[in-house]
Amino acid sequence: MMKYLPRKLLSNLVLINLRKLLTLFVISISISSLFNIVSAKVVNVDGEYIAFPSVTPLVDAQQELIDLLNQFQPPGNEIVIAYITRDDFDRFENYEEPKFPEFVQIMSSLNNGEDASYSSFIDDIAESKRELIEIEESLTKVNAALLEQDSYISNLADVEFTNEVQAIIPFPILIDNKNTFAATILVANKQTLNGKIKRIGRIVTTIGIYIDGRILNIAFYSNMIKNNNISIQEERVLNWITSFWEAN
Repeated sequence: MMKYLPRKLLSNLVLINLRKLLTLFVISISISSLFNIVSAKVVNVDGEYIAFPSVTPLVDAQQELIDLLNQFQPPGNEIVIAYITRDDFDRFENYEEPKFPEFVQIMSSLNNGEDASYSSFIDDIAESKRELIEIEESLTKVNAALLEQDSYISNLADVEFTNEVQAIIPFPILIDNKNTFAATILVANKQTLNGKIKRIGRIVTTIGIYIDGRILNIAFYSNMIKNNNISIQEERVLNWITSFWEAN
């Protein structure tokens, strides 16, 4: 039986891709310990096999969940692998509403098996940098896209749902080298579900990688809570990127 997207999952979807109006919805993270890279999974990414380090204590998300999330992606983009908590894995298996306290996803731009040019990657990074600088303009675009999604989600789940990004705070660029770019933002989010308001601070670190003619967009998410902050998340990301290049 095909699982449907639970209402609370829909209410937890977050916009992440600054380069493409951040229209990619994901689920956030609350992390109580450092991620430890323990192994790598080889995935076919538009015809190229790429190794992705695992992120403990997270586990691979079910393909059904990935397929559901891909319904929200712009044409030509596909989530190829995602990581969720063991508790949320079990919830999804039991048709319960996942809480998604932690989430990592890896998305690729599809090109019918053809190599993407390095200049395309450079253009993408330049656009990301521009939007980080022009954050107010990005915020307007984000909320315009969210408004359109809110209507779809409300009709799909038969609820009154709105999702408003009230502030986006960029932090200094984390990595900017030949094949890797990473930057962190703090998103202040206001969600309303059937009149009940919830305010959430999310730490979002997006990563762009160019490898073997493929452009990867990777995102680490976490809730801004007492035992998690910007520096902790960025340390996780740096460790994961190091392991990624070692595996490839």
